[in-house]
Order: sequence, then C-alpha cells, then structure tokens
Amino acid sequence: MLVFVGGGPRTTGILLRLAANIPAEGAPITDIHVVDPYPAGSGRIWRTKQSGLLWMNSMAQDVTIFADDSVEMAGPVIPGPSLAEWVLGIGREQVKAAGLGEELEHFSGRSFASRRLQSLYLDWAFQEAVARLGKVTVHEALALGLDDSQTVHLDNGLKIHADTVVLTQGHLDMVKSPESAALASIAATEGLAYVPPGFTADQDLSVLPSGKPVLVRGFGLAFIDAMVLLMEGRGGTFVTVDDQLEYIASGAEPELWVGSRRGVPYLPKIGYSVPLHTEAPLYFDDDSLSAFGFVLDYCEHIFPLLTWNLQYAHYGQLLATDPSRATVPWGELSAALHRTLPPELGGSDHDISAFLESAIPDPADRFDFLKLDKPLTELHFTTQEELSDHIANYISDRIKRASDPRYSMDQAVFFTLLKIYFRVHELAETGRFTLNDLRENIDRSLHNLFSYIASGPPPIRLEQLLALNRAGLVHFLGPDIRIGIDDTHFTASSTATQGEIKATALIDAYLASDSASAVDDTLLQNLLQAGEVTVESIDGSIWGKFLVDGIGRPIRHDGTTHPSRFLLGPLVSGGGSEAPFSRPGTNARGFQRADRVARKLLDLDEELDTDIQLATASRHHD
Repeated sequence: MLVFVGGGPRTTGILLRLAANIPAEGAPITDIHVVDPYPAGSGRIWRTKQSGLLWMNSMAQDVTIFADDSVEMAGPVIPGPSLAEWVLGIGREQVKAAGLGEELEHFSGRSFASRRLQSLYLDWAFQEAVARLGKVTVHEALALGLDDSQTVHLDNGLKIHADTVVLTQGHLDMVKSPESAALASIAATEGLAYVPPGFTADQDLSVLPSGKPVLVRGFGLAFIDAMVLLMEGRGGTFVTVDDQLEYIASGAEPELWVGSRRGVPYLPKIGYSVPLHTEAPLYFDDDSLSAFGFVLDYCEHIFPLLTWNLQYAHYGQLLATDPSRATVPWGELSAALHRTLPPELGGSDHDISAFLESAIPDPADRFDFLKLDKPLTELHFTTQEELSDHIANYISDRIKRASDPRYSMDQAVFFTLLKIYFRVHELAETGRFTLNDLRENIDRSLHNLFSYIASGPPPIRLEQLLALNRAGLVHFLGPDIRIGIDDTHFTASSTATQGEIKATALIDAYLASDSASAVDDTLLQNLLQAGEVTVESIDGSIWGKFLVDGIGRPIRHDGTTHPSRFLLGPLVSGGGSEAPFSRPGTNARGFQRADRVARKLLDLDEELDTDIQLATASRHHD
C-alpha cells in the first residue's frame, strides 16, 4: 500500500509519472491512498474555494503539470495539455459547469488565469492520473502521525497501514517568529491590528480598518494579493477613462502605505515574445567551474558569473535585433565583455564602463545591474510626496518597457536568469556549496533576485496599483523601511526620506521564513522529535530545511534513511526549485524529481548511493 500525505499538485505530478511508468517492466501499485484535508489535485494553495480576484502570475500557456520531451528523465512521456490548451479545449465545459464561464470570454494562452481556474485544471489532472492508475482512495482528513509500523494516523480516527509513505504536504504554515509574536502581542495589548506573514488567501484581512492608514511591509506577490482583496474585494471597481485606468472607491477600503527592502514592486511579466539571440549562460558548465575548485562560493564565484551573463545576454540580444543602437559591432563588444570575466576564466577584471557609455549611447539600452536590482539605491528625497511620485514614475516606465519588444533585452535577461537559477540548484544538489552559502545566498539572495525579476505580477496589476495611487488609496514608503511602535501606533520610515508614517494597523505581506524546525505541522514535528527526520544545522543551530538523500528519503538523526519513506517539497533542502508544475519545454526540475520518485516506487531504477547523492551541501560545514 502506498500512502501520500498531501494531495496537492506535487502528489498529482508523481501519480502522473507512476501512470506513465507502469506500462514498463515494473509491477503496478494497486492500492494508493491520498490524505489531505483540502481537495485532492489542487490542495490548499490552489483550492477552488478562494477569491476569484486572485490570479496566477504566469500566463496560461506557460503552465503545465505534464512532463514533455524536454525533460531529462528515464520514464516515457505521456503528453498532456497546458493550462491554456485545457481551458480552450477539453476543459471548457468543466469551466462553465463550475460557474467560471466569464473567464472564457477573452481567454487566450497569454491570459493570467484565476487560481480557481488553475484549481480546476489540477483537479482534472488528478482525476486523469486516477483513471490511468485504477483505484486511488482519497481521505479528506489531516494526518497527525506516522509511527514505526508505517501506520498513518488521521484526525478522524482512521489508521492507514502503509508499505510506503510519501510526505508531500507542500507549503505549510510556520510558527510565528519572535518578531511576529512580539508584534501580535503588542497589537493585542494596545488595540492595534496586525496581520503576520502568511498566505494572503488564508489571512483575516477583516481586522484592517476602512478609511484609515495601514502600513504594509513587503512589495511582492503577497502584497499584490492583499491590495486586490482590500480594494476590489471591498467593493471598489476599476474603469478606463480616456485610455487611463482609474479606480472608483466603495468607501470601505483602507489607505495602504507600502514599502520593502527595494521599495518597488516585482518587475511586471513581459508582455511579448520574440526570438532570442544569445548564447548565455556561459561558463556554468562543469569544466569552467572547475577553475574555482569543487566547493564554490556564491558571492565570490557564482554571483559575478551571474551578473556577467545577464549583461552578456542583454547586449547580445540588443545588437542582434538592432545593431544601429550601438557604435561598435558585436564582436568588439563581446571581446570587451570577456575581458571582465574573473581571472580564473581568462579575464582581467578590466573596467569597461567608459567603453560601454560610448558603445551604447542611449542609457535606456545599457545594462546596469545595480539599477535593475535596487533602483532606489543612494536616492534621497526631500518629502514623502517626491519619493512617492518618483516610485510611481518608475513603475509606469517598467510597465511600458515590459510591453515594448524594442527592449527584448529584458526577455533575454529573464531566460538567462531562469537557466542560471536552475543550474545553481543542480550544483547545490551535488554538494558544491557550504550549508551557510546555500541558506544565506542561494535560498535567500538568489531566490529573492529570481522572484523580483522572473516571478513578478501581470502588468495589469501594476496598472491597478498606479490607479490606486492616483486615487489616494496606496502610497509608497520607499526602500529599507523600518517598522516600530510609538504611542500606541505602528510607525514606518525609510532611508530615502525624512519623517515617519503612523498607523494603527500593519500587514507583513510576505511568506514566513521556511525553517523546517518551525513548521506548524503535527506529523512533521512528531517525526522531528523522534529523530525520524533531521534539519540542517549550522554551528549546532537547527534553522535550515529537512535533510534527504538523493531520491528524497529523509535522513534520520543517526544518519540512516527509512527505505520506504519519502519527503518532498519546499521545506526539503533543494526542493525550492522543484515546482510541481512549470513552463513547458524547460526541462523542469520538478518533473525530473517526480519521475525519479515514481520509478523508485516501482523499483525500476537501481539503488542510489546516498553518500554520493546527498541533496544538500551538508557535507561541507563552515
């Protein structure tokens, strides 16, 4: 008997790969159970029962849960539709039956579907897997424990005796951090409203007062969701007046003051698609990286190569599409860029900034990583209004640029960063980084950069943001904001201007830190206490992610693994880059993992040497 604890898209992906591999030489698994308190297929995050105002941040044509020919895997490919193909094809009637027919009116592959629409797609994919596999029993319950006899204990009293257990709970809540706990305690004592970090769809935003200032810390996708729910969700509407989007308030909205480390929202999704003309990324192959030794340093080795490749991709695309915007040919510019490579790769760290100013006359055509990553750095404004106006103009410029193929250099940068992001995680899986480097720089710095550049909102969301700014309902605090409490108010200030803003409410609009030891899940905490799972440790402090071997079996306190248990997902070391659904044609790591696990469950592959294939750099302690 095979039991999945967690019924979201990661489980669906493995079931699809089981179905694909079963016709081969392995014996079919005839008894499969899926345990999840939320609907199987979509799970908690993608459940149908959430606001229709919440959208995906990827175009429908860029979402699939089916592995395709691009995926490097041992199992066979069984084709399946992308989200767009499903909605426009066999899923159309199901969408109508679910009461979401309005979304079909102007739907195309370039649409940003609601999460409810994605939920229907995932539910259908789950049922497809079930139909191919035969009997699959779903238990709408919460798993509370897993004992030594492989018995899964559910909150409804049921006990399932399993041969193999796959833990795929996905994104879970975290116990409040000391700061969040302190803010919540003070808020309760002083009569303030505080919304801690978490998944916006599950947060109680009703505590936020209408017509009064609310501070928001965080300017990413969680903020966008909160903005939509607090504005349109409270009865307001967007209308177009003289080709400009405007907002008609209901009067129930709060007044948001938003800031973050960067002080600006994530970059909008690019609204065009053109052929790319770049070789990047370069020098991320094993032979090139061997110049730095086996253990790599992210800041010293990887980050300089990353920024070099983004610049190389940018200029390669520019000169390939419109050489008239440069005063030198690509060969000369490419040679100059190669001189800036690290010395280990033949460069001389030559400063070519003056050359680039001459070679690329228009500043808008030049690549400036610092301005891209932190556009408000070293800027200071006399008043809050000047700062807010500057940020509004910046957002407007980014929206225009994202829709203009003249700047297809941005698309080249996007895809180059995407490839580097996955390549770095491949390197991490083979133990090329220290644990501290993995957590501080790859899981945080690199992931934040990737999210900012490659995982931003639909452009219309930023147009709505500007409309709300013009309506006086959203104001911009700036970068490096500091939150405090003064005279029964929350306060917010920024390094970019003087003064502070006071409010009786605060939203921490971001996800809580994903430290596995702080997971708010009874089953995983029980396994942790029993030593059946372990968490990465730096200098004796447990604060990282769950340790697993190369196939995904959790490593126990004594260093062994249970032969019939698997632990997968974002709380697992290396699991953050293994999304269960992905862009078609990208050899996605999540599909690779799903196929490997499925084949292991079917005993189709040889035993992995876990000493060689540890999924983390835990062998290289600082």
